[in-house]
Amino acid sequence: MRAFTVAELLVSIFIIGVLSLIAIPVFRTFAPNLELSGTARELASNLRYSQQMSVTEQVEYGIRISTTTREYQLIKYGSQEEIIETKKLSDKLDFYEVSGFTDNEIKYNPYGSVKEEGSVSLINNKGVILIIEVSPSGFVKIKKGN
Repeated sequence: MRAFTVAELLVSIFIIGVLSLIAIPVFRTFAPNLELSGTARELASNLRYSQQMSVTEQVEYGIRISTTTREYQLIKYGSQEEIIETKKLSDKLDFYEVSGFTDNEIKYNPYGSVKEEGSVSLINNKGVILIIEVSPSGFVKIKKGN
């Protein structure tokens, strides 16, 4: 029967430790960008969801963005305004710019198009910007800023 010696175990533990020391700083460098892209995809997904719901239910849906509280709300605009969900941005992210939308509201009509085209820009603590563009047809696209 063959087994590992103590020396072999110590060498393998040492190699794992060295690789970990190399990987942790690399991960810390990429983590803010991963968080930014995840939040941008989530916002784009919520925009597409509000478009889908407005077509399905034949009622206006939309997203209201608050740059002061760093959050956005998914809203149903029926006979009464109903807040479906509120999402807050991480402490490491912020709204860089919201342009083209009256009162920072992106509203989808029952045909799936938006009342106004525009964009929402997100920025992380490293200065990286992602822009979520909404076209008049309601198409949502994410692109890099800077």
